[in-house]
Amino acid sequence: MAVLLRMAQERVTFNGSRVQGSRAVKIRNPNSEIRNLKNRLVEGLQVITGEGVLSGSGHLSARIPGTETFLINPRFAGVLAGPKDICTVNFDGKRIAGKGPVPSETPIHAAVYRSRPDVKSVIHCHARYSILVGLLDSGLVPFNREARIFADGVPIFPESHGINSFGLAKRMVDALGSHYAIFLRGHGIVVAGPGIEGTCISAIQLERACQDQLLMMSVTTVKPMSDSGRGRNNARLENPYRAWPFLLYKHKVKSKTQIRAGIRTLKEGEHY
Repeated sequence: MAVLLRMAQERVTFNGSRVQGSRAVKIRNPNSEIRNLKNRLVEGLQVITGEGVLSGSGHLSARIPGTETFLINPRFAGVLAGPKDICTVNFDGKRIAGKGPVPSETPIHAAVYRSRPDVKSVIHCHARYSILVGLLDSGLVPFNREARIFADGVPIFPESHGINSFGLAKRMVDALGSHYAIFLRGHGIVVAGPGIEGTCISAIQLERACQDQLLMMSVTTVKPMSDSGRGRNNARLENPYRAWPFLLYKHKVKSKTQIRAGIRTLKEGEHY
C-alpha cells in the first residue's frame, strides 16, 4: 500500500536514490525501505565496532525520511543487534516499535533530528582518542586529511555526565550548531551526517584524526593544514563508494559479490 512521505524542501538520499522536491512523495513499498534502513544500520554497527569506535555501549540511529521518527539500536552492545532488534522512536523519545529497551541517551538523537533537518544519521559513542582530544583546550586541529572534514570545527560541550534528558540534549544541540560533530568533555562524541554510511565514516575519521593529533603532539606543535578550508564534501559522504565497500569487506560484513553489487561508482572523469 502506498504511503505518503512529505519531503520539506530537502534532498534525501535513501536506499541509494535521491529524491527532490517539496511535494508529497509516494513510497510504494515502505516496509521494504524500512527493512533496508535496518539492515544498513546493523552493518554500520558492525563496522564501527570493528574499527574500535563503538564499544559495548553507544548507539547509531537513522532518520526515517519524511517522518518524525528514527531507528536506533537497543540498550545492549550494538554489535550483537540484528535487524529485528532495531527500535523505532519518535522525536519525543518514545519507543513506538521494537522490543527495546532504547538507550537512556536517546534524547541526543531525537534532539538532533528535530533541530537539524539536514541530518539523516547520528552516532553517540565513547571512542578513546576522541575523549582525550575533547579534554584539550585546543580541541581538534585539522592538520591532516582525516581531520579536514571537520575543518569547520568540533565544539566541546562542557558536561561529562550522560545526556539522558531533553533539557541537556537541547543544550548540547545548541552547542553543536551547524557543525557535524561535538566532543562531550570526558565522556564521548556525537557525530551527525547525511546518511548511515557517511556518518560512520565521519566518526571513524574523527577518531583516527584524534589519535594522529595526540601522536604528533608528543613530538611537535600541531598546526592546521594550509588548505584545510577545503573541508567537508557531503556528496562524498552520501555515496562513499570506495571507503564503505572496503570497510564492509575488511570486517566481513558481506561477501565480496554482495558488496560489489551495491557499489555506485562515479562515471569516468567525474569528481566530487
